This record gives sequence, structure tokens and C-alpha cells, in this order.
Amino acid sequence: MLRSILSLTWKTPKWIFELLSWGKSFKNNPIIGNYWLNLCGLHVIRVIVAHALFRFRLFLLSPLVSQRYRREFIEKGYILKENFLPKEKFVRLLNELNQFEGAVREVIEGTTITQRIFMDHRERRRAPEFDDLVKNNLLDRLMRFCSSKNRPPLFYIENLCNHENVDPRPDPQRDLHMDTFHPCVKGWLYMDETSDVNGAYVYVPHSHRLTVQRLKWEYRESLEACKRGELRSPGRYWDGSFRVREEDLKKMGYQLKKLSVPANTLVIGNVYGFHCRGEAQKKSNRMTVWMQARDNPFNPLFTPFPRVTARIFEKVWRQALIRLDARKLKSGEQRGYYGRLSRGNQGNGVDY
Repeated sequence: MLRSILSLTWKTPKWIFELLSWGKSFKNNPIIGNYWLNLCGLHVIRVIVAHALFRFRLFLLSPLVSQRYRREFIEKGYILKENFLPKEKFVRLLNELNQFEGAVREVIEGTTITQRIFMDHRERRRAPEFDDLVKNNLLDRLMRFCSSKNRPPLFYIENLCNHENVDPRPDPQRDLHMDTFHPCVKGWLYMDETSDVNGAYVYVPHSHRLTVQRLKWEYRESLEACKRGELRSPGRYWDGSFRVREEDLKKMGYQLKKLSVPANTLVIGNVYGFHCRGEAQKKSNRMTVWMQARDNPFNPLFTPFPRVTARIFEKVWRQALIRLDARKLKSGEQRGYYGRLSRGNQGNGVDY
């Protein structure tokens, strides 16, 4: 009894903080996952407030980018720019990434092995072409605007190894989904051409917008996510990353689009909009510079010091990765090695 009281004493402030920030787990947070609170609209209220503040910050940051990019992002939910880098710079960057050695994290999802190298400022010192990309003025402004936080993102090198896992398992990335309840941004500079062969990115244009139909769907999904045990439907409802069915897409008036793009294409997407990883037809690779920007959606302000703030986030995230890696390596969810990414030859590194 005493242990339970003590546990509640330190967990309750954590649950409240998550409620007022980016927390989304209906399973691990009994406030967010409370059926009666969500029946009264808790989840929908969080969605509406987060989106309103997002649009407010976008308005304040609108001088960062041209009207063309603002309109494209606000209307469609993503920005797509081909031939982002001059050809010579792109070739140098591609060669550098193919030869770069670092701490590779591997995660198996379905038949796909996803490899990532976290590129903080220390790693970028060893990769001058990558560092030049990070300092690219247009990329910097686009990511600071689209995130609505005026902060550069976290940078990774990402490599998808399609059909590498011989023991297939459920792949959560293949199902159309939203990442979380609030607008947030991911970006990809594609180092390879993408198509059905290596699994083009799939996005549902306009699905990032709040409509009456979307809010009704959010409400129903929040109640479904509150269910426990055998009552819970299959899928990842509990973590707040809701999956959407094809019939629900049609009811909301959406149509998906495959973003089959040439190499050297930049895509920045609001991942509150529905999206997924396209199915790859053959054994293949797909490498990108992967960027992620996520912050407290209920903070109405943005940082006036983008570079300093980005450096702090990198440091905090690197420490968090150490803890996450230890747990995932122990459970077998993840493998790690030091070396190059697999571009035709699997596992060319030393385990760590």
C-alpha cells in the first residue's frame, strides 16, 4: 500500500507534465488514456489547442520563407523540391555518406532493416559535405519555419535495407498513420531515386488539416485507444500513433499519393498528416539525410536562439539515446555496430 502511494506521488507530476506537453501514450499515462476524460473530449481538445498554437507560430515565423513555400506547406502538408543541391555538391555528399563510418543503429521492422547514424555537431566535423548541408540557408529556414519552433532539426543518415530480414514480422511503418496528435515535422533529402522498387514515401495530401470529419475520427480513435486487454483492437492504438483504414480515408475525403522522386529531392512533411513507408518490390536500398523536429506543442513561443537551442537539444538527445540503446540492445529490438551503412553488403562493421 505504501509503495503504491509513493509510486503515485512521483508519477503523478510526470503524467501531468506529459499531458501538457508532447505525451501521447494512452497505455502508459492514465490521464491521457482515461476513457471518461476522452469521452468528454480530452484528446480532441489537445488536438485543437496544439494545432491552433502551431498555426500561430507559423504566422509569426512566416518571414523566414517565401510565400510559395508557405502556401505549399500549409495547403498540402509537405514541401517537395527536386534538384535541391547543385549536382557537384550532391555527388560529393553522396560519396561522403557511402564512405562515412559511425555508430550505426539497426532496427528490424517487417522485412526491412532500418539503419541510422545520429549526426550531431561532433560527428559532422568528420563529414564536411554533410556539415555544409546542415548550414544550407534554404534548408535551415525551411526546417525552422515548418517546425514552427525556429529550431534546426536533429540530423541523421538513414539507410533502408529492403527485404533484408528473412524472418518477417509486423511492420508498423507500412500502415498509413499519423505520428502523434500535434503537428510536427520530418524531412528527407533523398540520396537515391525512389519508386515502387525501393518503396517510395506515401503521403495523404491535406490530411494534416483539421476538419469536422477528421476531429470525429480522432474522437472515435481516442476512445478505442483507451480500451484495455482483450477489448483493445489490434494495432498501435495505445501509443497515440493512430492507424487509419482505407474506408476512413474515403469518408474524410482523402486520397493517398506516392512521392516517387529522383535523387537529390528534398521532402519536408507535417507528419500529423497520414503517411507511411511504401512497399518495396525488390531487395534494395534507400538512403536519405533524415531530419526530425519535435517540441512541446503547447508552448506558444519559439526560440530566438536557433543555433544554441539546437546544440542543447542535440546534447540532451545524445544522452537519451544512450539509455534507449542500452534497453533496446538488451531486449533484442536493436542491433548496433560501428562502421559504414550497408549499401549492398550487409553488416560491414564491428558490433558495439
